[in-house]
Amino acid sequence: MSKYSTKTAPSHGHRTLDPLPTREDLDRFYAEQYYDLINDGKLAVDIGRASRGGDEAKDQENWLRETVHKDIIDILLDFAPGKRVAEVGCGLGDLISDMKQAGLEPVGIDLARDAVEAVKSRGLEAFEGSLDGLFEDGTIKAESLDAIAFNNVLEFTHDPAHNLKIAATVLKPGGVLLVRGGNDFNALQMAAVEKLGLEEWWVSPPGHINYLTFDAVESMMHDVGIMPFHRHGEFPMEMWLLLGFDYISDRALGADCHNRRVAFERSIPTEVRRQLYKAFGQAGLGRTLIVAGRRA
Repeated sequence: MSKYSTKTAPSHGHRTLDPLPTREDLDRFYAEQYYDLINDGKLAVDIGRASRGGDEAKDQENWLRETVHKDIIDILLDFAPGKRVAEVGCGLGDLISDMKQAGLEPVGIDLARDAVEAVKSRGLEAFEGSLDGLFEDGTIKAESLDAIAFNNVLEFTHDPAHNLKIAATVLKPGGVLLVRGGNDFNALQMAAVEKLGLEEWWVSPPGHINYLTFDAVESMMHDVGIMPFHRHGEFPMEMWLLLGFDYISDRALGADCHNRRVAFERSIPTEVRRQLYKAFGQAGLGRTLIVAGRRA
């Protein structure tokens, strides 16, 4: 039995890990243990696939460029006041590489030294540390960025609302804040728990602290003067469970379900996919959420 459970955060309504690890323990986990667990196949399958290289990694890179990365980049190109962009939690740098190819001027931020070194080895700019730490030491200055993207990282930070407050401070007026992350405790997940008798498999201590929703992210943005203008949900992977593909009990099905999603997204026009995923966002559905807002 895990020593952790979850509780509702009173300020924004999402759920948080209970008890919370300390900020120091969390930073140490991501700086020293996270990538070891990925390399052992225990966390972040997509990052592990990318780090191993080969045809599978190349196909994932192409799919992300065609879909997830294109969606993020198009929002930034359409709405940010300029080209200077930071990605918080940049990992191995795939997104900022695509940003640079699209004409943006990106910089990566990551706690893990191995990740930062990997990004720099690709000829890209990156800083080691946290967003608030880099702001406090003057590396990143107030009103210096046209956009900031938190890509699958905000839910893993000790205080997501504080991170968005810092993000609002370093954004220029009219700058864009974009959050992409897990859409947890959503209706399809809870239906799978009830109908299939599954545990809440998405709860993953000690690194995954916050379990965000569309409404929670938008509430945090409003509190720091960021006005949300876009939301969409990505493919609802939990749907496979309700269709009889129990990839939680049989992990071998996970890759098959992922490949079916990729095939679906490659089979329809981009605008059709985006219309569908915006509808998911309005319904609060989708395994992953994307919310974008503009500094007032």
